[in-house]
Amino acid sequence: MSQTSEIAAVDTAAPVMVQSPVARLLANRSMRDSTLLLVLAAIWIFFYFATNGTFLTQRNLILLALQTAIVGLAAISAVMLIVTRNFDLSVGSAVALVGVVVAVLTVKMQVNAFVAVLVCLVVGVLMGVWQGWWVTRMKVSSFIVTLAGMLYFRGISMIVTNGATVAPLPASLKQVATGFLPPIWSILLISLAFCLFAAFRAFELKRGAELGTVGNFKAALTRALLPSLAAAVAAIWLASSKGVPYLIVLVAICAIAADILMRRTRFGVQLYAIGGNPEAARLSGIDVDRVIFINFVIAGLAYGITGVALTARVSGAIAGSAGLFLELDAIAAAIIGGTSLSGGRGRVFGALLGALLMGSLNNGMSLMNVPTFYQDTARGAVLLLAVAIDQFSRRRIATSRARIR
Repeated sequence: MSQTSEIAAVDTAAPVMVQSPVARLLANRSMRDSTLLLVLAAIWIFFYFATNGTFLTQRNLILLALQTAIVGLAAISAVMLIVTRNFDLSVGSAVALVGVVVAVLTVKMQVNAFVAVLVCLVVGVLMGVWQGWWVTRMKVSSFIVTLAGMLYFRGISMIVTNGATVAPLPASLKQVATGFLPPIWSILLISLAFCLFAAFRAFELKRGAELGTVGNFKAALTRALLPSLAAAVAAIWLASSKGVPYLIVLVAICAIAADILMRRTRFGVQLYAIGGNPEAARLSGIDVDRVIFINFVIAGLAYGITGVALTARVSGAIAGSAGLFLELDAIAAAIIGGTSLSGGRGRVFGALLGALLMGSLNNGMSLMNVPTFYQDTARGAVLLLAVAIDQFSRRRIATSRARIR
């Protein structure tokens, strides 16, 4: 189907026309994405002039991408959980525990790096299974379950290491987070990715035109491809110096896989249906507990991936500070990217844009030598504004529907 699962399952009510122009503007997904891109562009232009061009240099933009990558990985699973009206406050602590596992295995026990990574993925999945069991079988709120996890996951990591740093990691493992794909291969990979995306979108829109859901095929295709083309050109320019970092490739693979899972599979339809109206989803035959449990297992897999990536990036496990406040950054990135706290709406790539926006604020203000407490203030203001826009959009749509009924 050319219509995305998110649109199909946002609400169980019949489609109605929203009369308010403001509500239409805020509710339109493509408009929200375009607005977020415009805000990001404005921030980049401001920092370009404020830092005398330093912000938009190849070196700094690659550094910005690497700084944003860890939050982006965490934001992917945050979107999937928030869409179903669940929250995960244990991400940072779970990631720290995974980091301790990989560091102890490779540094103290001299285990092969590949085997250690596999063990960490299993450990992450087991943490997801544990928390999913409490939420779905014991019916404990995900907020409480993951809040408890935030405490004892961090505590276990401190007990295992006695609060000490375990480092350095093997060079082969560090390469995952610090290495670069050669420039020529990076450019070919970016070009191939864009061509595949363009072909897929063209096929999707052409089918929509045949079904009558797309009016002007050429105009729709142009609108769909222009932002991606601009991003591909910018990525090729960045890759022309040192290439694409392996960590960014990892984020891209995880984001694409999660986006396909959420928007192109039956499981994704069920996620949005549960977030839109859990009781209606249950009555329609969806096993709500099973879907939410699997969602937590996927979040556990994300713990493993993110934990290994973060530990490799800093070349060691620092149990007391690794992943600190990562859960808050991940949730903030998801919300800024358009994920609704009320459930039923959210996109992976929107969350990545939200993570990039927050990372840009931190990076730009750091280049300007702005104190960290000003940075926290700016990030908090952006988050509050994003939540306010989401709530305003929800109220306007609900009011319009009530008037029509």
